[in-house]
Amino acid sequence: LIADGGIIHHPAGGTHHGLRDRASGFCYFNDPVLGILELLDSGMDRVLYLDIDAHHGDGVQIAFADDDRVLTVSMHEEGLWPRTGTIDDVAGGMARNLPMPSGMHDDEMRYVLHEYFMPLAQKFSPQAIVLQCGCDILAEDPLSRQMLGNQAIWDVVGAMIKMAPRCLVLGGGGYNPYGVARCWSGVWAVVNEIEIPPVLTITAENILRAVKWTHSRGKQPDEKMLTSIKDPWRGGDIRDEVRTRVQRLKGYGL
Repeated sequence: LIADGGIIHHPAGGTHHGLRDRASGFCYFNDPVLGILELLDSGMDRVLYLDIDAHHGDGVQIAFADDDRVLTVSMHEEGLWPRTGTIDDVAGGMARNLPMPSGMHDDEMRYVLHEYFMPLAQKFSPQAIVLQCGCDILAEDPLSRQMLGNQAIWDVVGAMIKMAPRCLVLGGGGYNPYGVARCWSGVWAVVNEIEIPPVLTITAENILRAVKWTHSRGKQPDEKMLTSIKDPWRGGDIRDEVRTRVQRLKGYGL
């Protein structure tokens, strides 16, 4: 569908832990790998895979560890399962990993986007970008300890879809249904250049209110999560350890 250019949004995709011989981490197969292989089979030789899920994109890195046509970049929470993707892990030379400390917020995501993701993409000049935008990095997600709002994820999507003639935008992790629905609806809006309304329609609000969710670390959503899509900006100071890690990665080059 994107052989001649364009954007595909596949929120059910992003199953980045699946391995060649077995399922792993809720992922029965690895659709990012299959999608990238299809792009390569069509004749492309520069594909950028960018993964901002809270968990390391281990299955995709393993699949293309020795393939210089694919640059795999994963930003993930440090110490989180599968506990791979250290900053020194470059696989066969075409992997870049940015483990982030817990408590990452929107201003730190914006810093990473402008200081690392965008310059790296510009230098690599990909023919296609595969973006895995798992929303388990949101503050309300029970499986991570990050403090992001959905606007920061939309910023990444909006920037990256402009950096290649073809883009495949995937879902990924996300374990709070209210956060997932709102975040990925916003991704759809960004991809299609649709203005996000300040207040949800009553139909959309009723859909969110009808969701029944029980989780050992779950809690009832804030009222604003049921009546709007956009989170307030969750900013803060850029921590020295974040700056240091980004600068260290930039030193690896391509």
